Amino acid sequence: MWSVLRRAGRAMSRAGALASLVAVLTAAMAVSAGVVLDRAQHRAMTQALDRKVGSVAAAVAHETGRYVDTLRTVAAATGAFEPLTAAKFARAVDPLRHMGLAGATSIAFMVPADDGEIGRVQALWRERGVPGLTLTPVGSGAGHIFSIFSEPFDGSTAGGLGVDVTQAAAPTRALAEARRSGRITVSDTYLLIRDRNLPEQQRQKSFVLTAPVYGTPGPPAASGAAGEQPFLGWVLMGLRGQDFMAAAVRRSAQNSADVTLTARDADGTEGTVAAVRAESDRHRTEHRTVDVAVAQARWRLRISAVAADLPGAGPFPVAMTAAGLGLGGLLAVLTFVLGTGRARADARVAAATARLRRTEADARDHAALLTAVVDSVSDGVGVVDEHGRFLLHNPAAKALLGVAEDSQDGADTWQAHYGIFRPDGVTPFPTGELPLARALAGEASDQVPMVIRNDGNRDGVVITVSARPLHGSAGRPGAVAVFHDVTARAAADRAIAEANTAMREELALREAAEAGLRAARDELATERAYLRQVLDALDVTVITCDADGMLVHTNRAARVAIPGLNAGADAGGPLPAVESSRRVRMAHPDGTPFAEHDLPLLVALHGRRVDGVEAHVTQADGHQQVVMMHARPLRDREGRIMGAVASSYTITALRQREAELTAFAGIVAHDLRSPLTAIGGFTEFVRDSLGDGLCGQEHREERAVLDRALATTARMRRLIDDLLGYAAARDAVLDARDLDLRAVVDDVVTERLAAQAADPTSPPPQIFVGAMPSVHADPALLRQLLDNLIGNALKYTPPGQPARVDVCATPHGTGWVRVDVADRGIGIPEGEHDAIFTGFHRAHRTANYAGTGLGLAICQRVVERHGGTITANDNPGGGARLSFTLPVAQSARFTARSRVPSDQTFG
Repeated sequence: MWSVLRRAGRAMSRAGALASLVAVLTAAMAVSAGVVLDRAQHRAMTQALDRKVGSVAAAVAHETGRYVDTLRTVAAATGAFEPLTAAKFARAVDPLRHMGLAGATSIAFMVPADDGEIGRVQALWRERGVPGLTLTPVGSGAGHIFSIFSEPFDGSTAGGLGVDVTQAAAPTRALAEARRSGRITVSDTYLLIRDRNLPEQQRQKSFVLTAPVYGTPGPPAASGAAGEQPFLGWVLMGLRGQDFMAAAVRRSAQNSADVTLTARDADGTEGTVAAVRAESDRHRTEHRTVDVAVAQARWRLRISAVAADLPGAGPFPVAMTAAGLGLGGLLAVLTFVLGTGRARADARVAAATARLRRTEADARDHAALLTAVVDSVSDGVGVVDEHGRFLLHNPAAKALLGVAEDSQDGADTWQAHYGIFRPDGVTPFPTGELPLARALAGEASDQVPMVIRNDGNRDGVVITVSARPLHGSAGRPGAVAVFHDVTARAAADRAIAEANTAMREELALREAAEAGLRAARDELATERAYLRQVLDALDVTVITCDADGMLVHTNRAARVAIPGLNAGADAGGPLPAVESSRRVRMAHPDGTPFAEHDLPLLVALHGRRVDGVEAHVTQADGHQQVVMMHARPLRDREGRIMGAVASSYTITALRQREAELTAFAGIVAHDLRSPLTAIGGFTEFVRDSLGDGLCGQEHREERAVLDRALATTARMRRLIDDLLGYAAARDAVLDARDLDLRAVVDDVVTERLAAQAADPTSPPPQIFVGAMPSVHADPALLRQLLDNLIGNALKYTPPGQPARVDVCATPHGTGWVRVDVADRGIGIPEGEHDAIFTGFHRAHRTANYAGTGLGLAICQRVVERHGGTITANDNPGGGARLSFTLPVAQSARFTARSRVPSDQTFG
């Protein structure tokens, strides 16, 4: 008896150790499967969000593109009508009412008008179909824009005719930009003028789309070229941002994400155009941002979603891990129970045997106890006799099989009666292969998997069956089977198999991506080598650097021009761009050495383009040459500066020839002034000697010839003065000092107005001078520069019309000021904006506009000698705008606020 108990104790210890091992292994497998499933779920969730972002961005881009195309078509149709009337405009925009333009409030036709033109413009459009039109200007000035025709698209607002839209800054800037660029323009967000009377709850952020309208070309010019299209006005469409946004993205967002559309206004602030919020009130954990092009602007689209709402999300990884841990616990318990069951049974049998020796009654009690134990185990137990009739099914077996009544008709009925199928859950299990049938034939079976599906187990239960023939000691032949529920383990095995398949697919994709990256790297290396060969074949020096100013690449011409570049690279790493510039001496044309911050490559690193900077370079061996330098910043896809590139080429021979020609021109001009003055004086003396009376009538032809000679002499004198000014602008010593720019401008304007007043037939000009800072410049050259530019603005004016000139200054980067001289004259012919700075080039060769073609060339030389730039552009209001930059004096403090009390109008 005691030996039996000792064996039972040892068996329980071994079973406990085995159960602990089973629990640890199954827990590790469950946690690993949960981690794999969680990663796969997160990857699927990220891909779903990226697809949603792409769908929403495409919807917004498509919708805005549809509005832009619609407005472009209306502008073209409006410009094609001759003349344009209210009825024709209504007919042109009528199809838009059926296009479903969500958020569109109205479409209007706008025209510009100055204070003096309001009456004429009002009368013109009253004749063209708007008899009750009344133009209501806001303020005074030259910049009014009025609504002439208006067709509303919604029922909440009424069309406003005669309204001056310049009272709202956002549409005014959009209209000006549309006319300047000739393209469709979108405004900053603001409250529409027509919505200001709406209730507060109906107001929303809005914007406008506007397109310039051009009429049919005029008759061909004398040269045979087609006439220019006249500017008629603008077509303007108002859009409510929230309504537009809801229609554009609600379908693609599917009410599962928050969508916000923002735009950067002119003042740099980022405002919300509209927002669409999903119905879910849970915290948004996933965010994406993408830029969308809208006309000339780029708006930002931000999408926020709840991770749990995305496809592929769910608590399955956690549930899988918990199920695995639970299964492990059950397996550990079962292992312990099975491991100790034999020992317990031996102990009970030994006790029962001892009691049987005492009394037969005790034997019956122990038999009942054994039956209770069988009924209490969690695994199913079934016993059949030699005919296949079931003698015993414990409660666990009945629960697993799901059938209340056992089959008593033999093994042939088991499959149909209990619903026994192979592991695929479809194929019926053959009767001859059933574990109990094989056990009746004397063959043992272990862990045979099968599926039980019947009315009691409609979802199916996966079990394993172990069967043995009954031992001869049982007193009769038969077989016994043990059923174990492995449904949870089978599900876990399937999930692990699926996870392994997904991991293999991911690995294959990653290997393919790595192969593509290697191929792209090889292709990039080939292209880089080819680019190096191309750059080395150029005679132009090319130098690139990274964002930290370290040299990245130099071509052959640069390595020849700057000694030691290769040595610096071989000596231990990249060479700083500043260090490379110290290996040669560089100076401006006036002899001033280049400061390190003025080097074109370093200037480009700060985001500025450098064009046509001339430098005198002295090599280490004393050799000197003149080079022309250019530089550009290099940017990545997000627009951040990632480096810079600079190039240069020698113009030594060109400058030598120019110097020779300039010296020759200066000598010739100086030597011709004295005889030319004498010729003019003698001619004027002869003309005056002919008299103005009767004698003058007799010599009328002679006086006309002498007048032409005096005019020719004056033109020759202007040419000589311009030649001397052209030479002085380049060769004179630069005497730069701090100057009051406003004082110089006022002096030039006063002198020019006095000269204009001497001609009674010329209409008095109007000259506006804004606030001016102090600058660092040469007084004589600065006066010559301003006199040429203001003189040109006054000269190139249509005959009989008063000249209008604006002279303004604005800050231009750190330490610089930009001066604009704008007029409303005849403008610059197309394609001549750069050529007008060439010496002796004249854009207008008519008798009304005399000149030598050297004025703007002198201006360019003066500006470049001060380190600045000069450009010519069309004035948005008509005419030309010439802009140049000058360095600000060290003591200058120029802000926009100082302009108000300093503005002044002459004339």
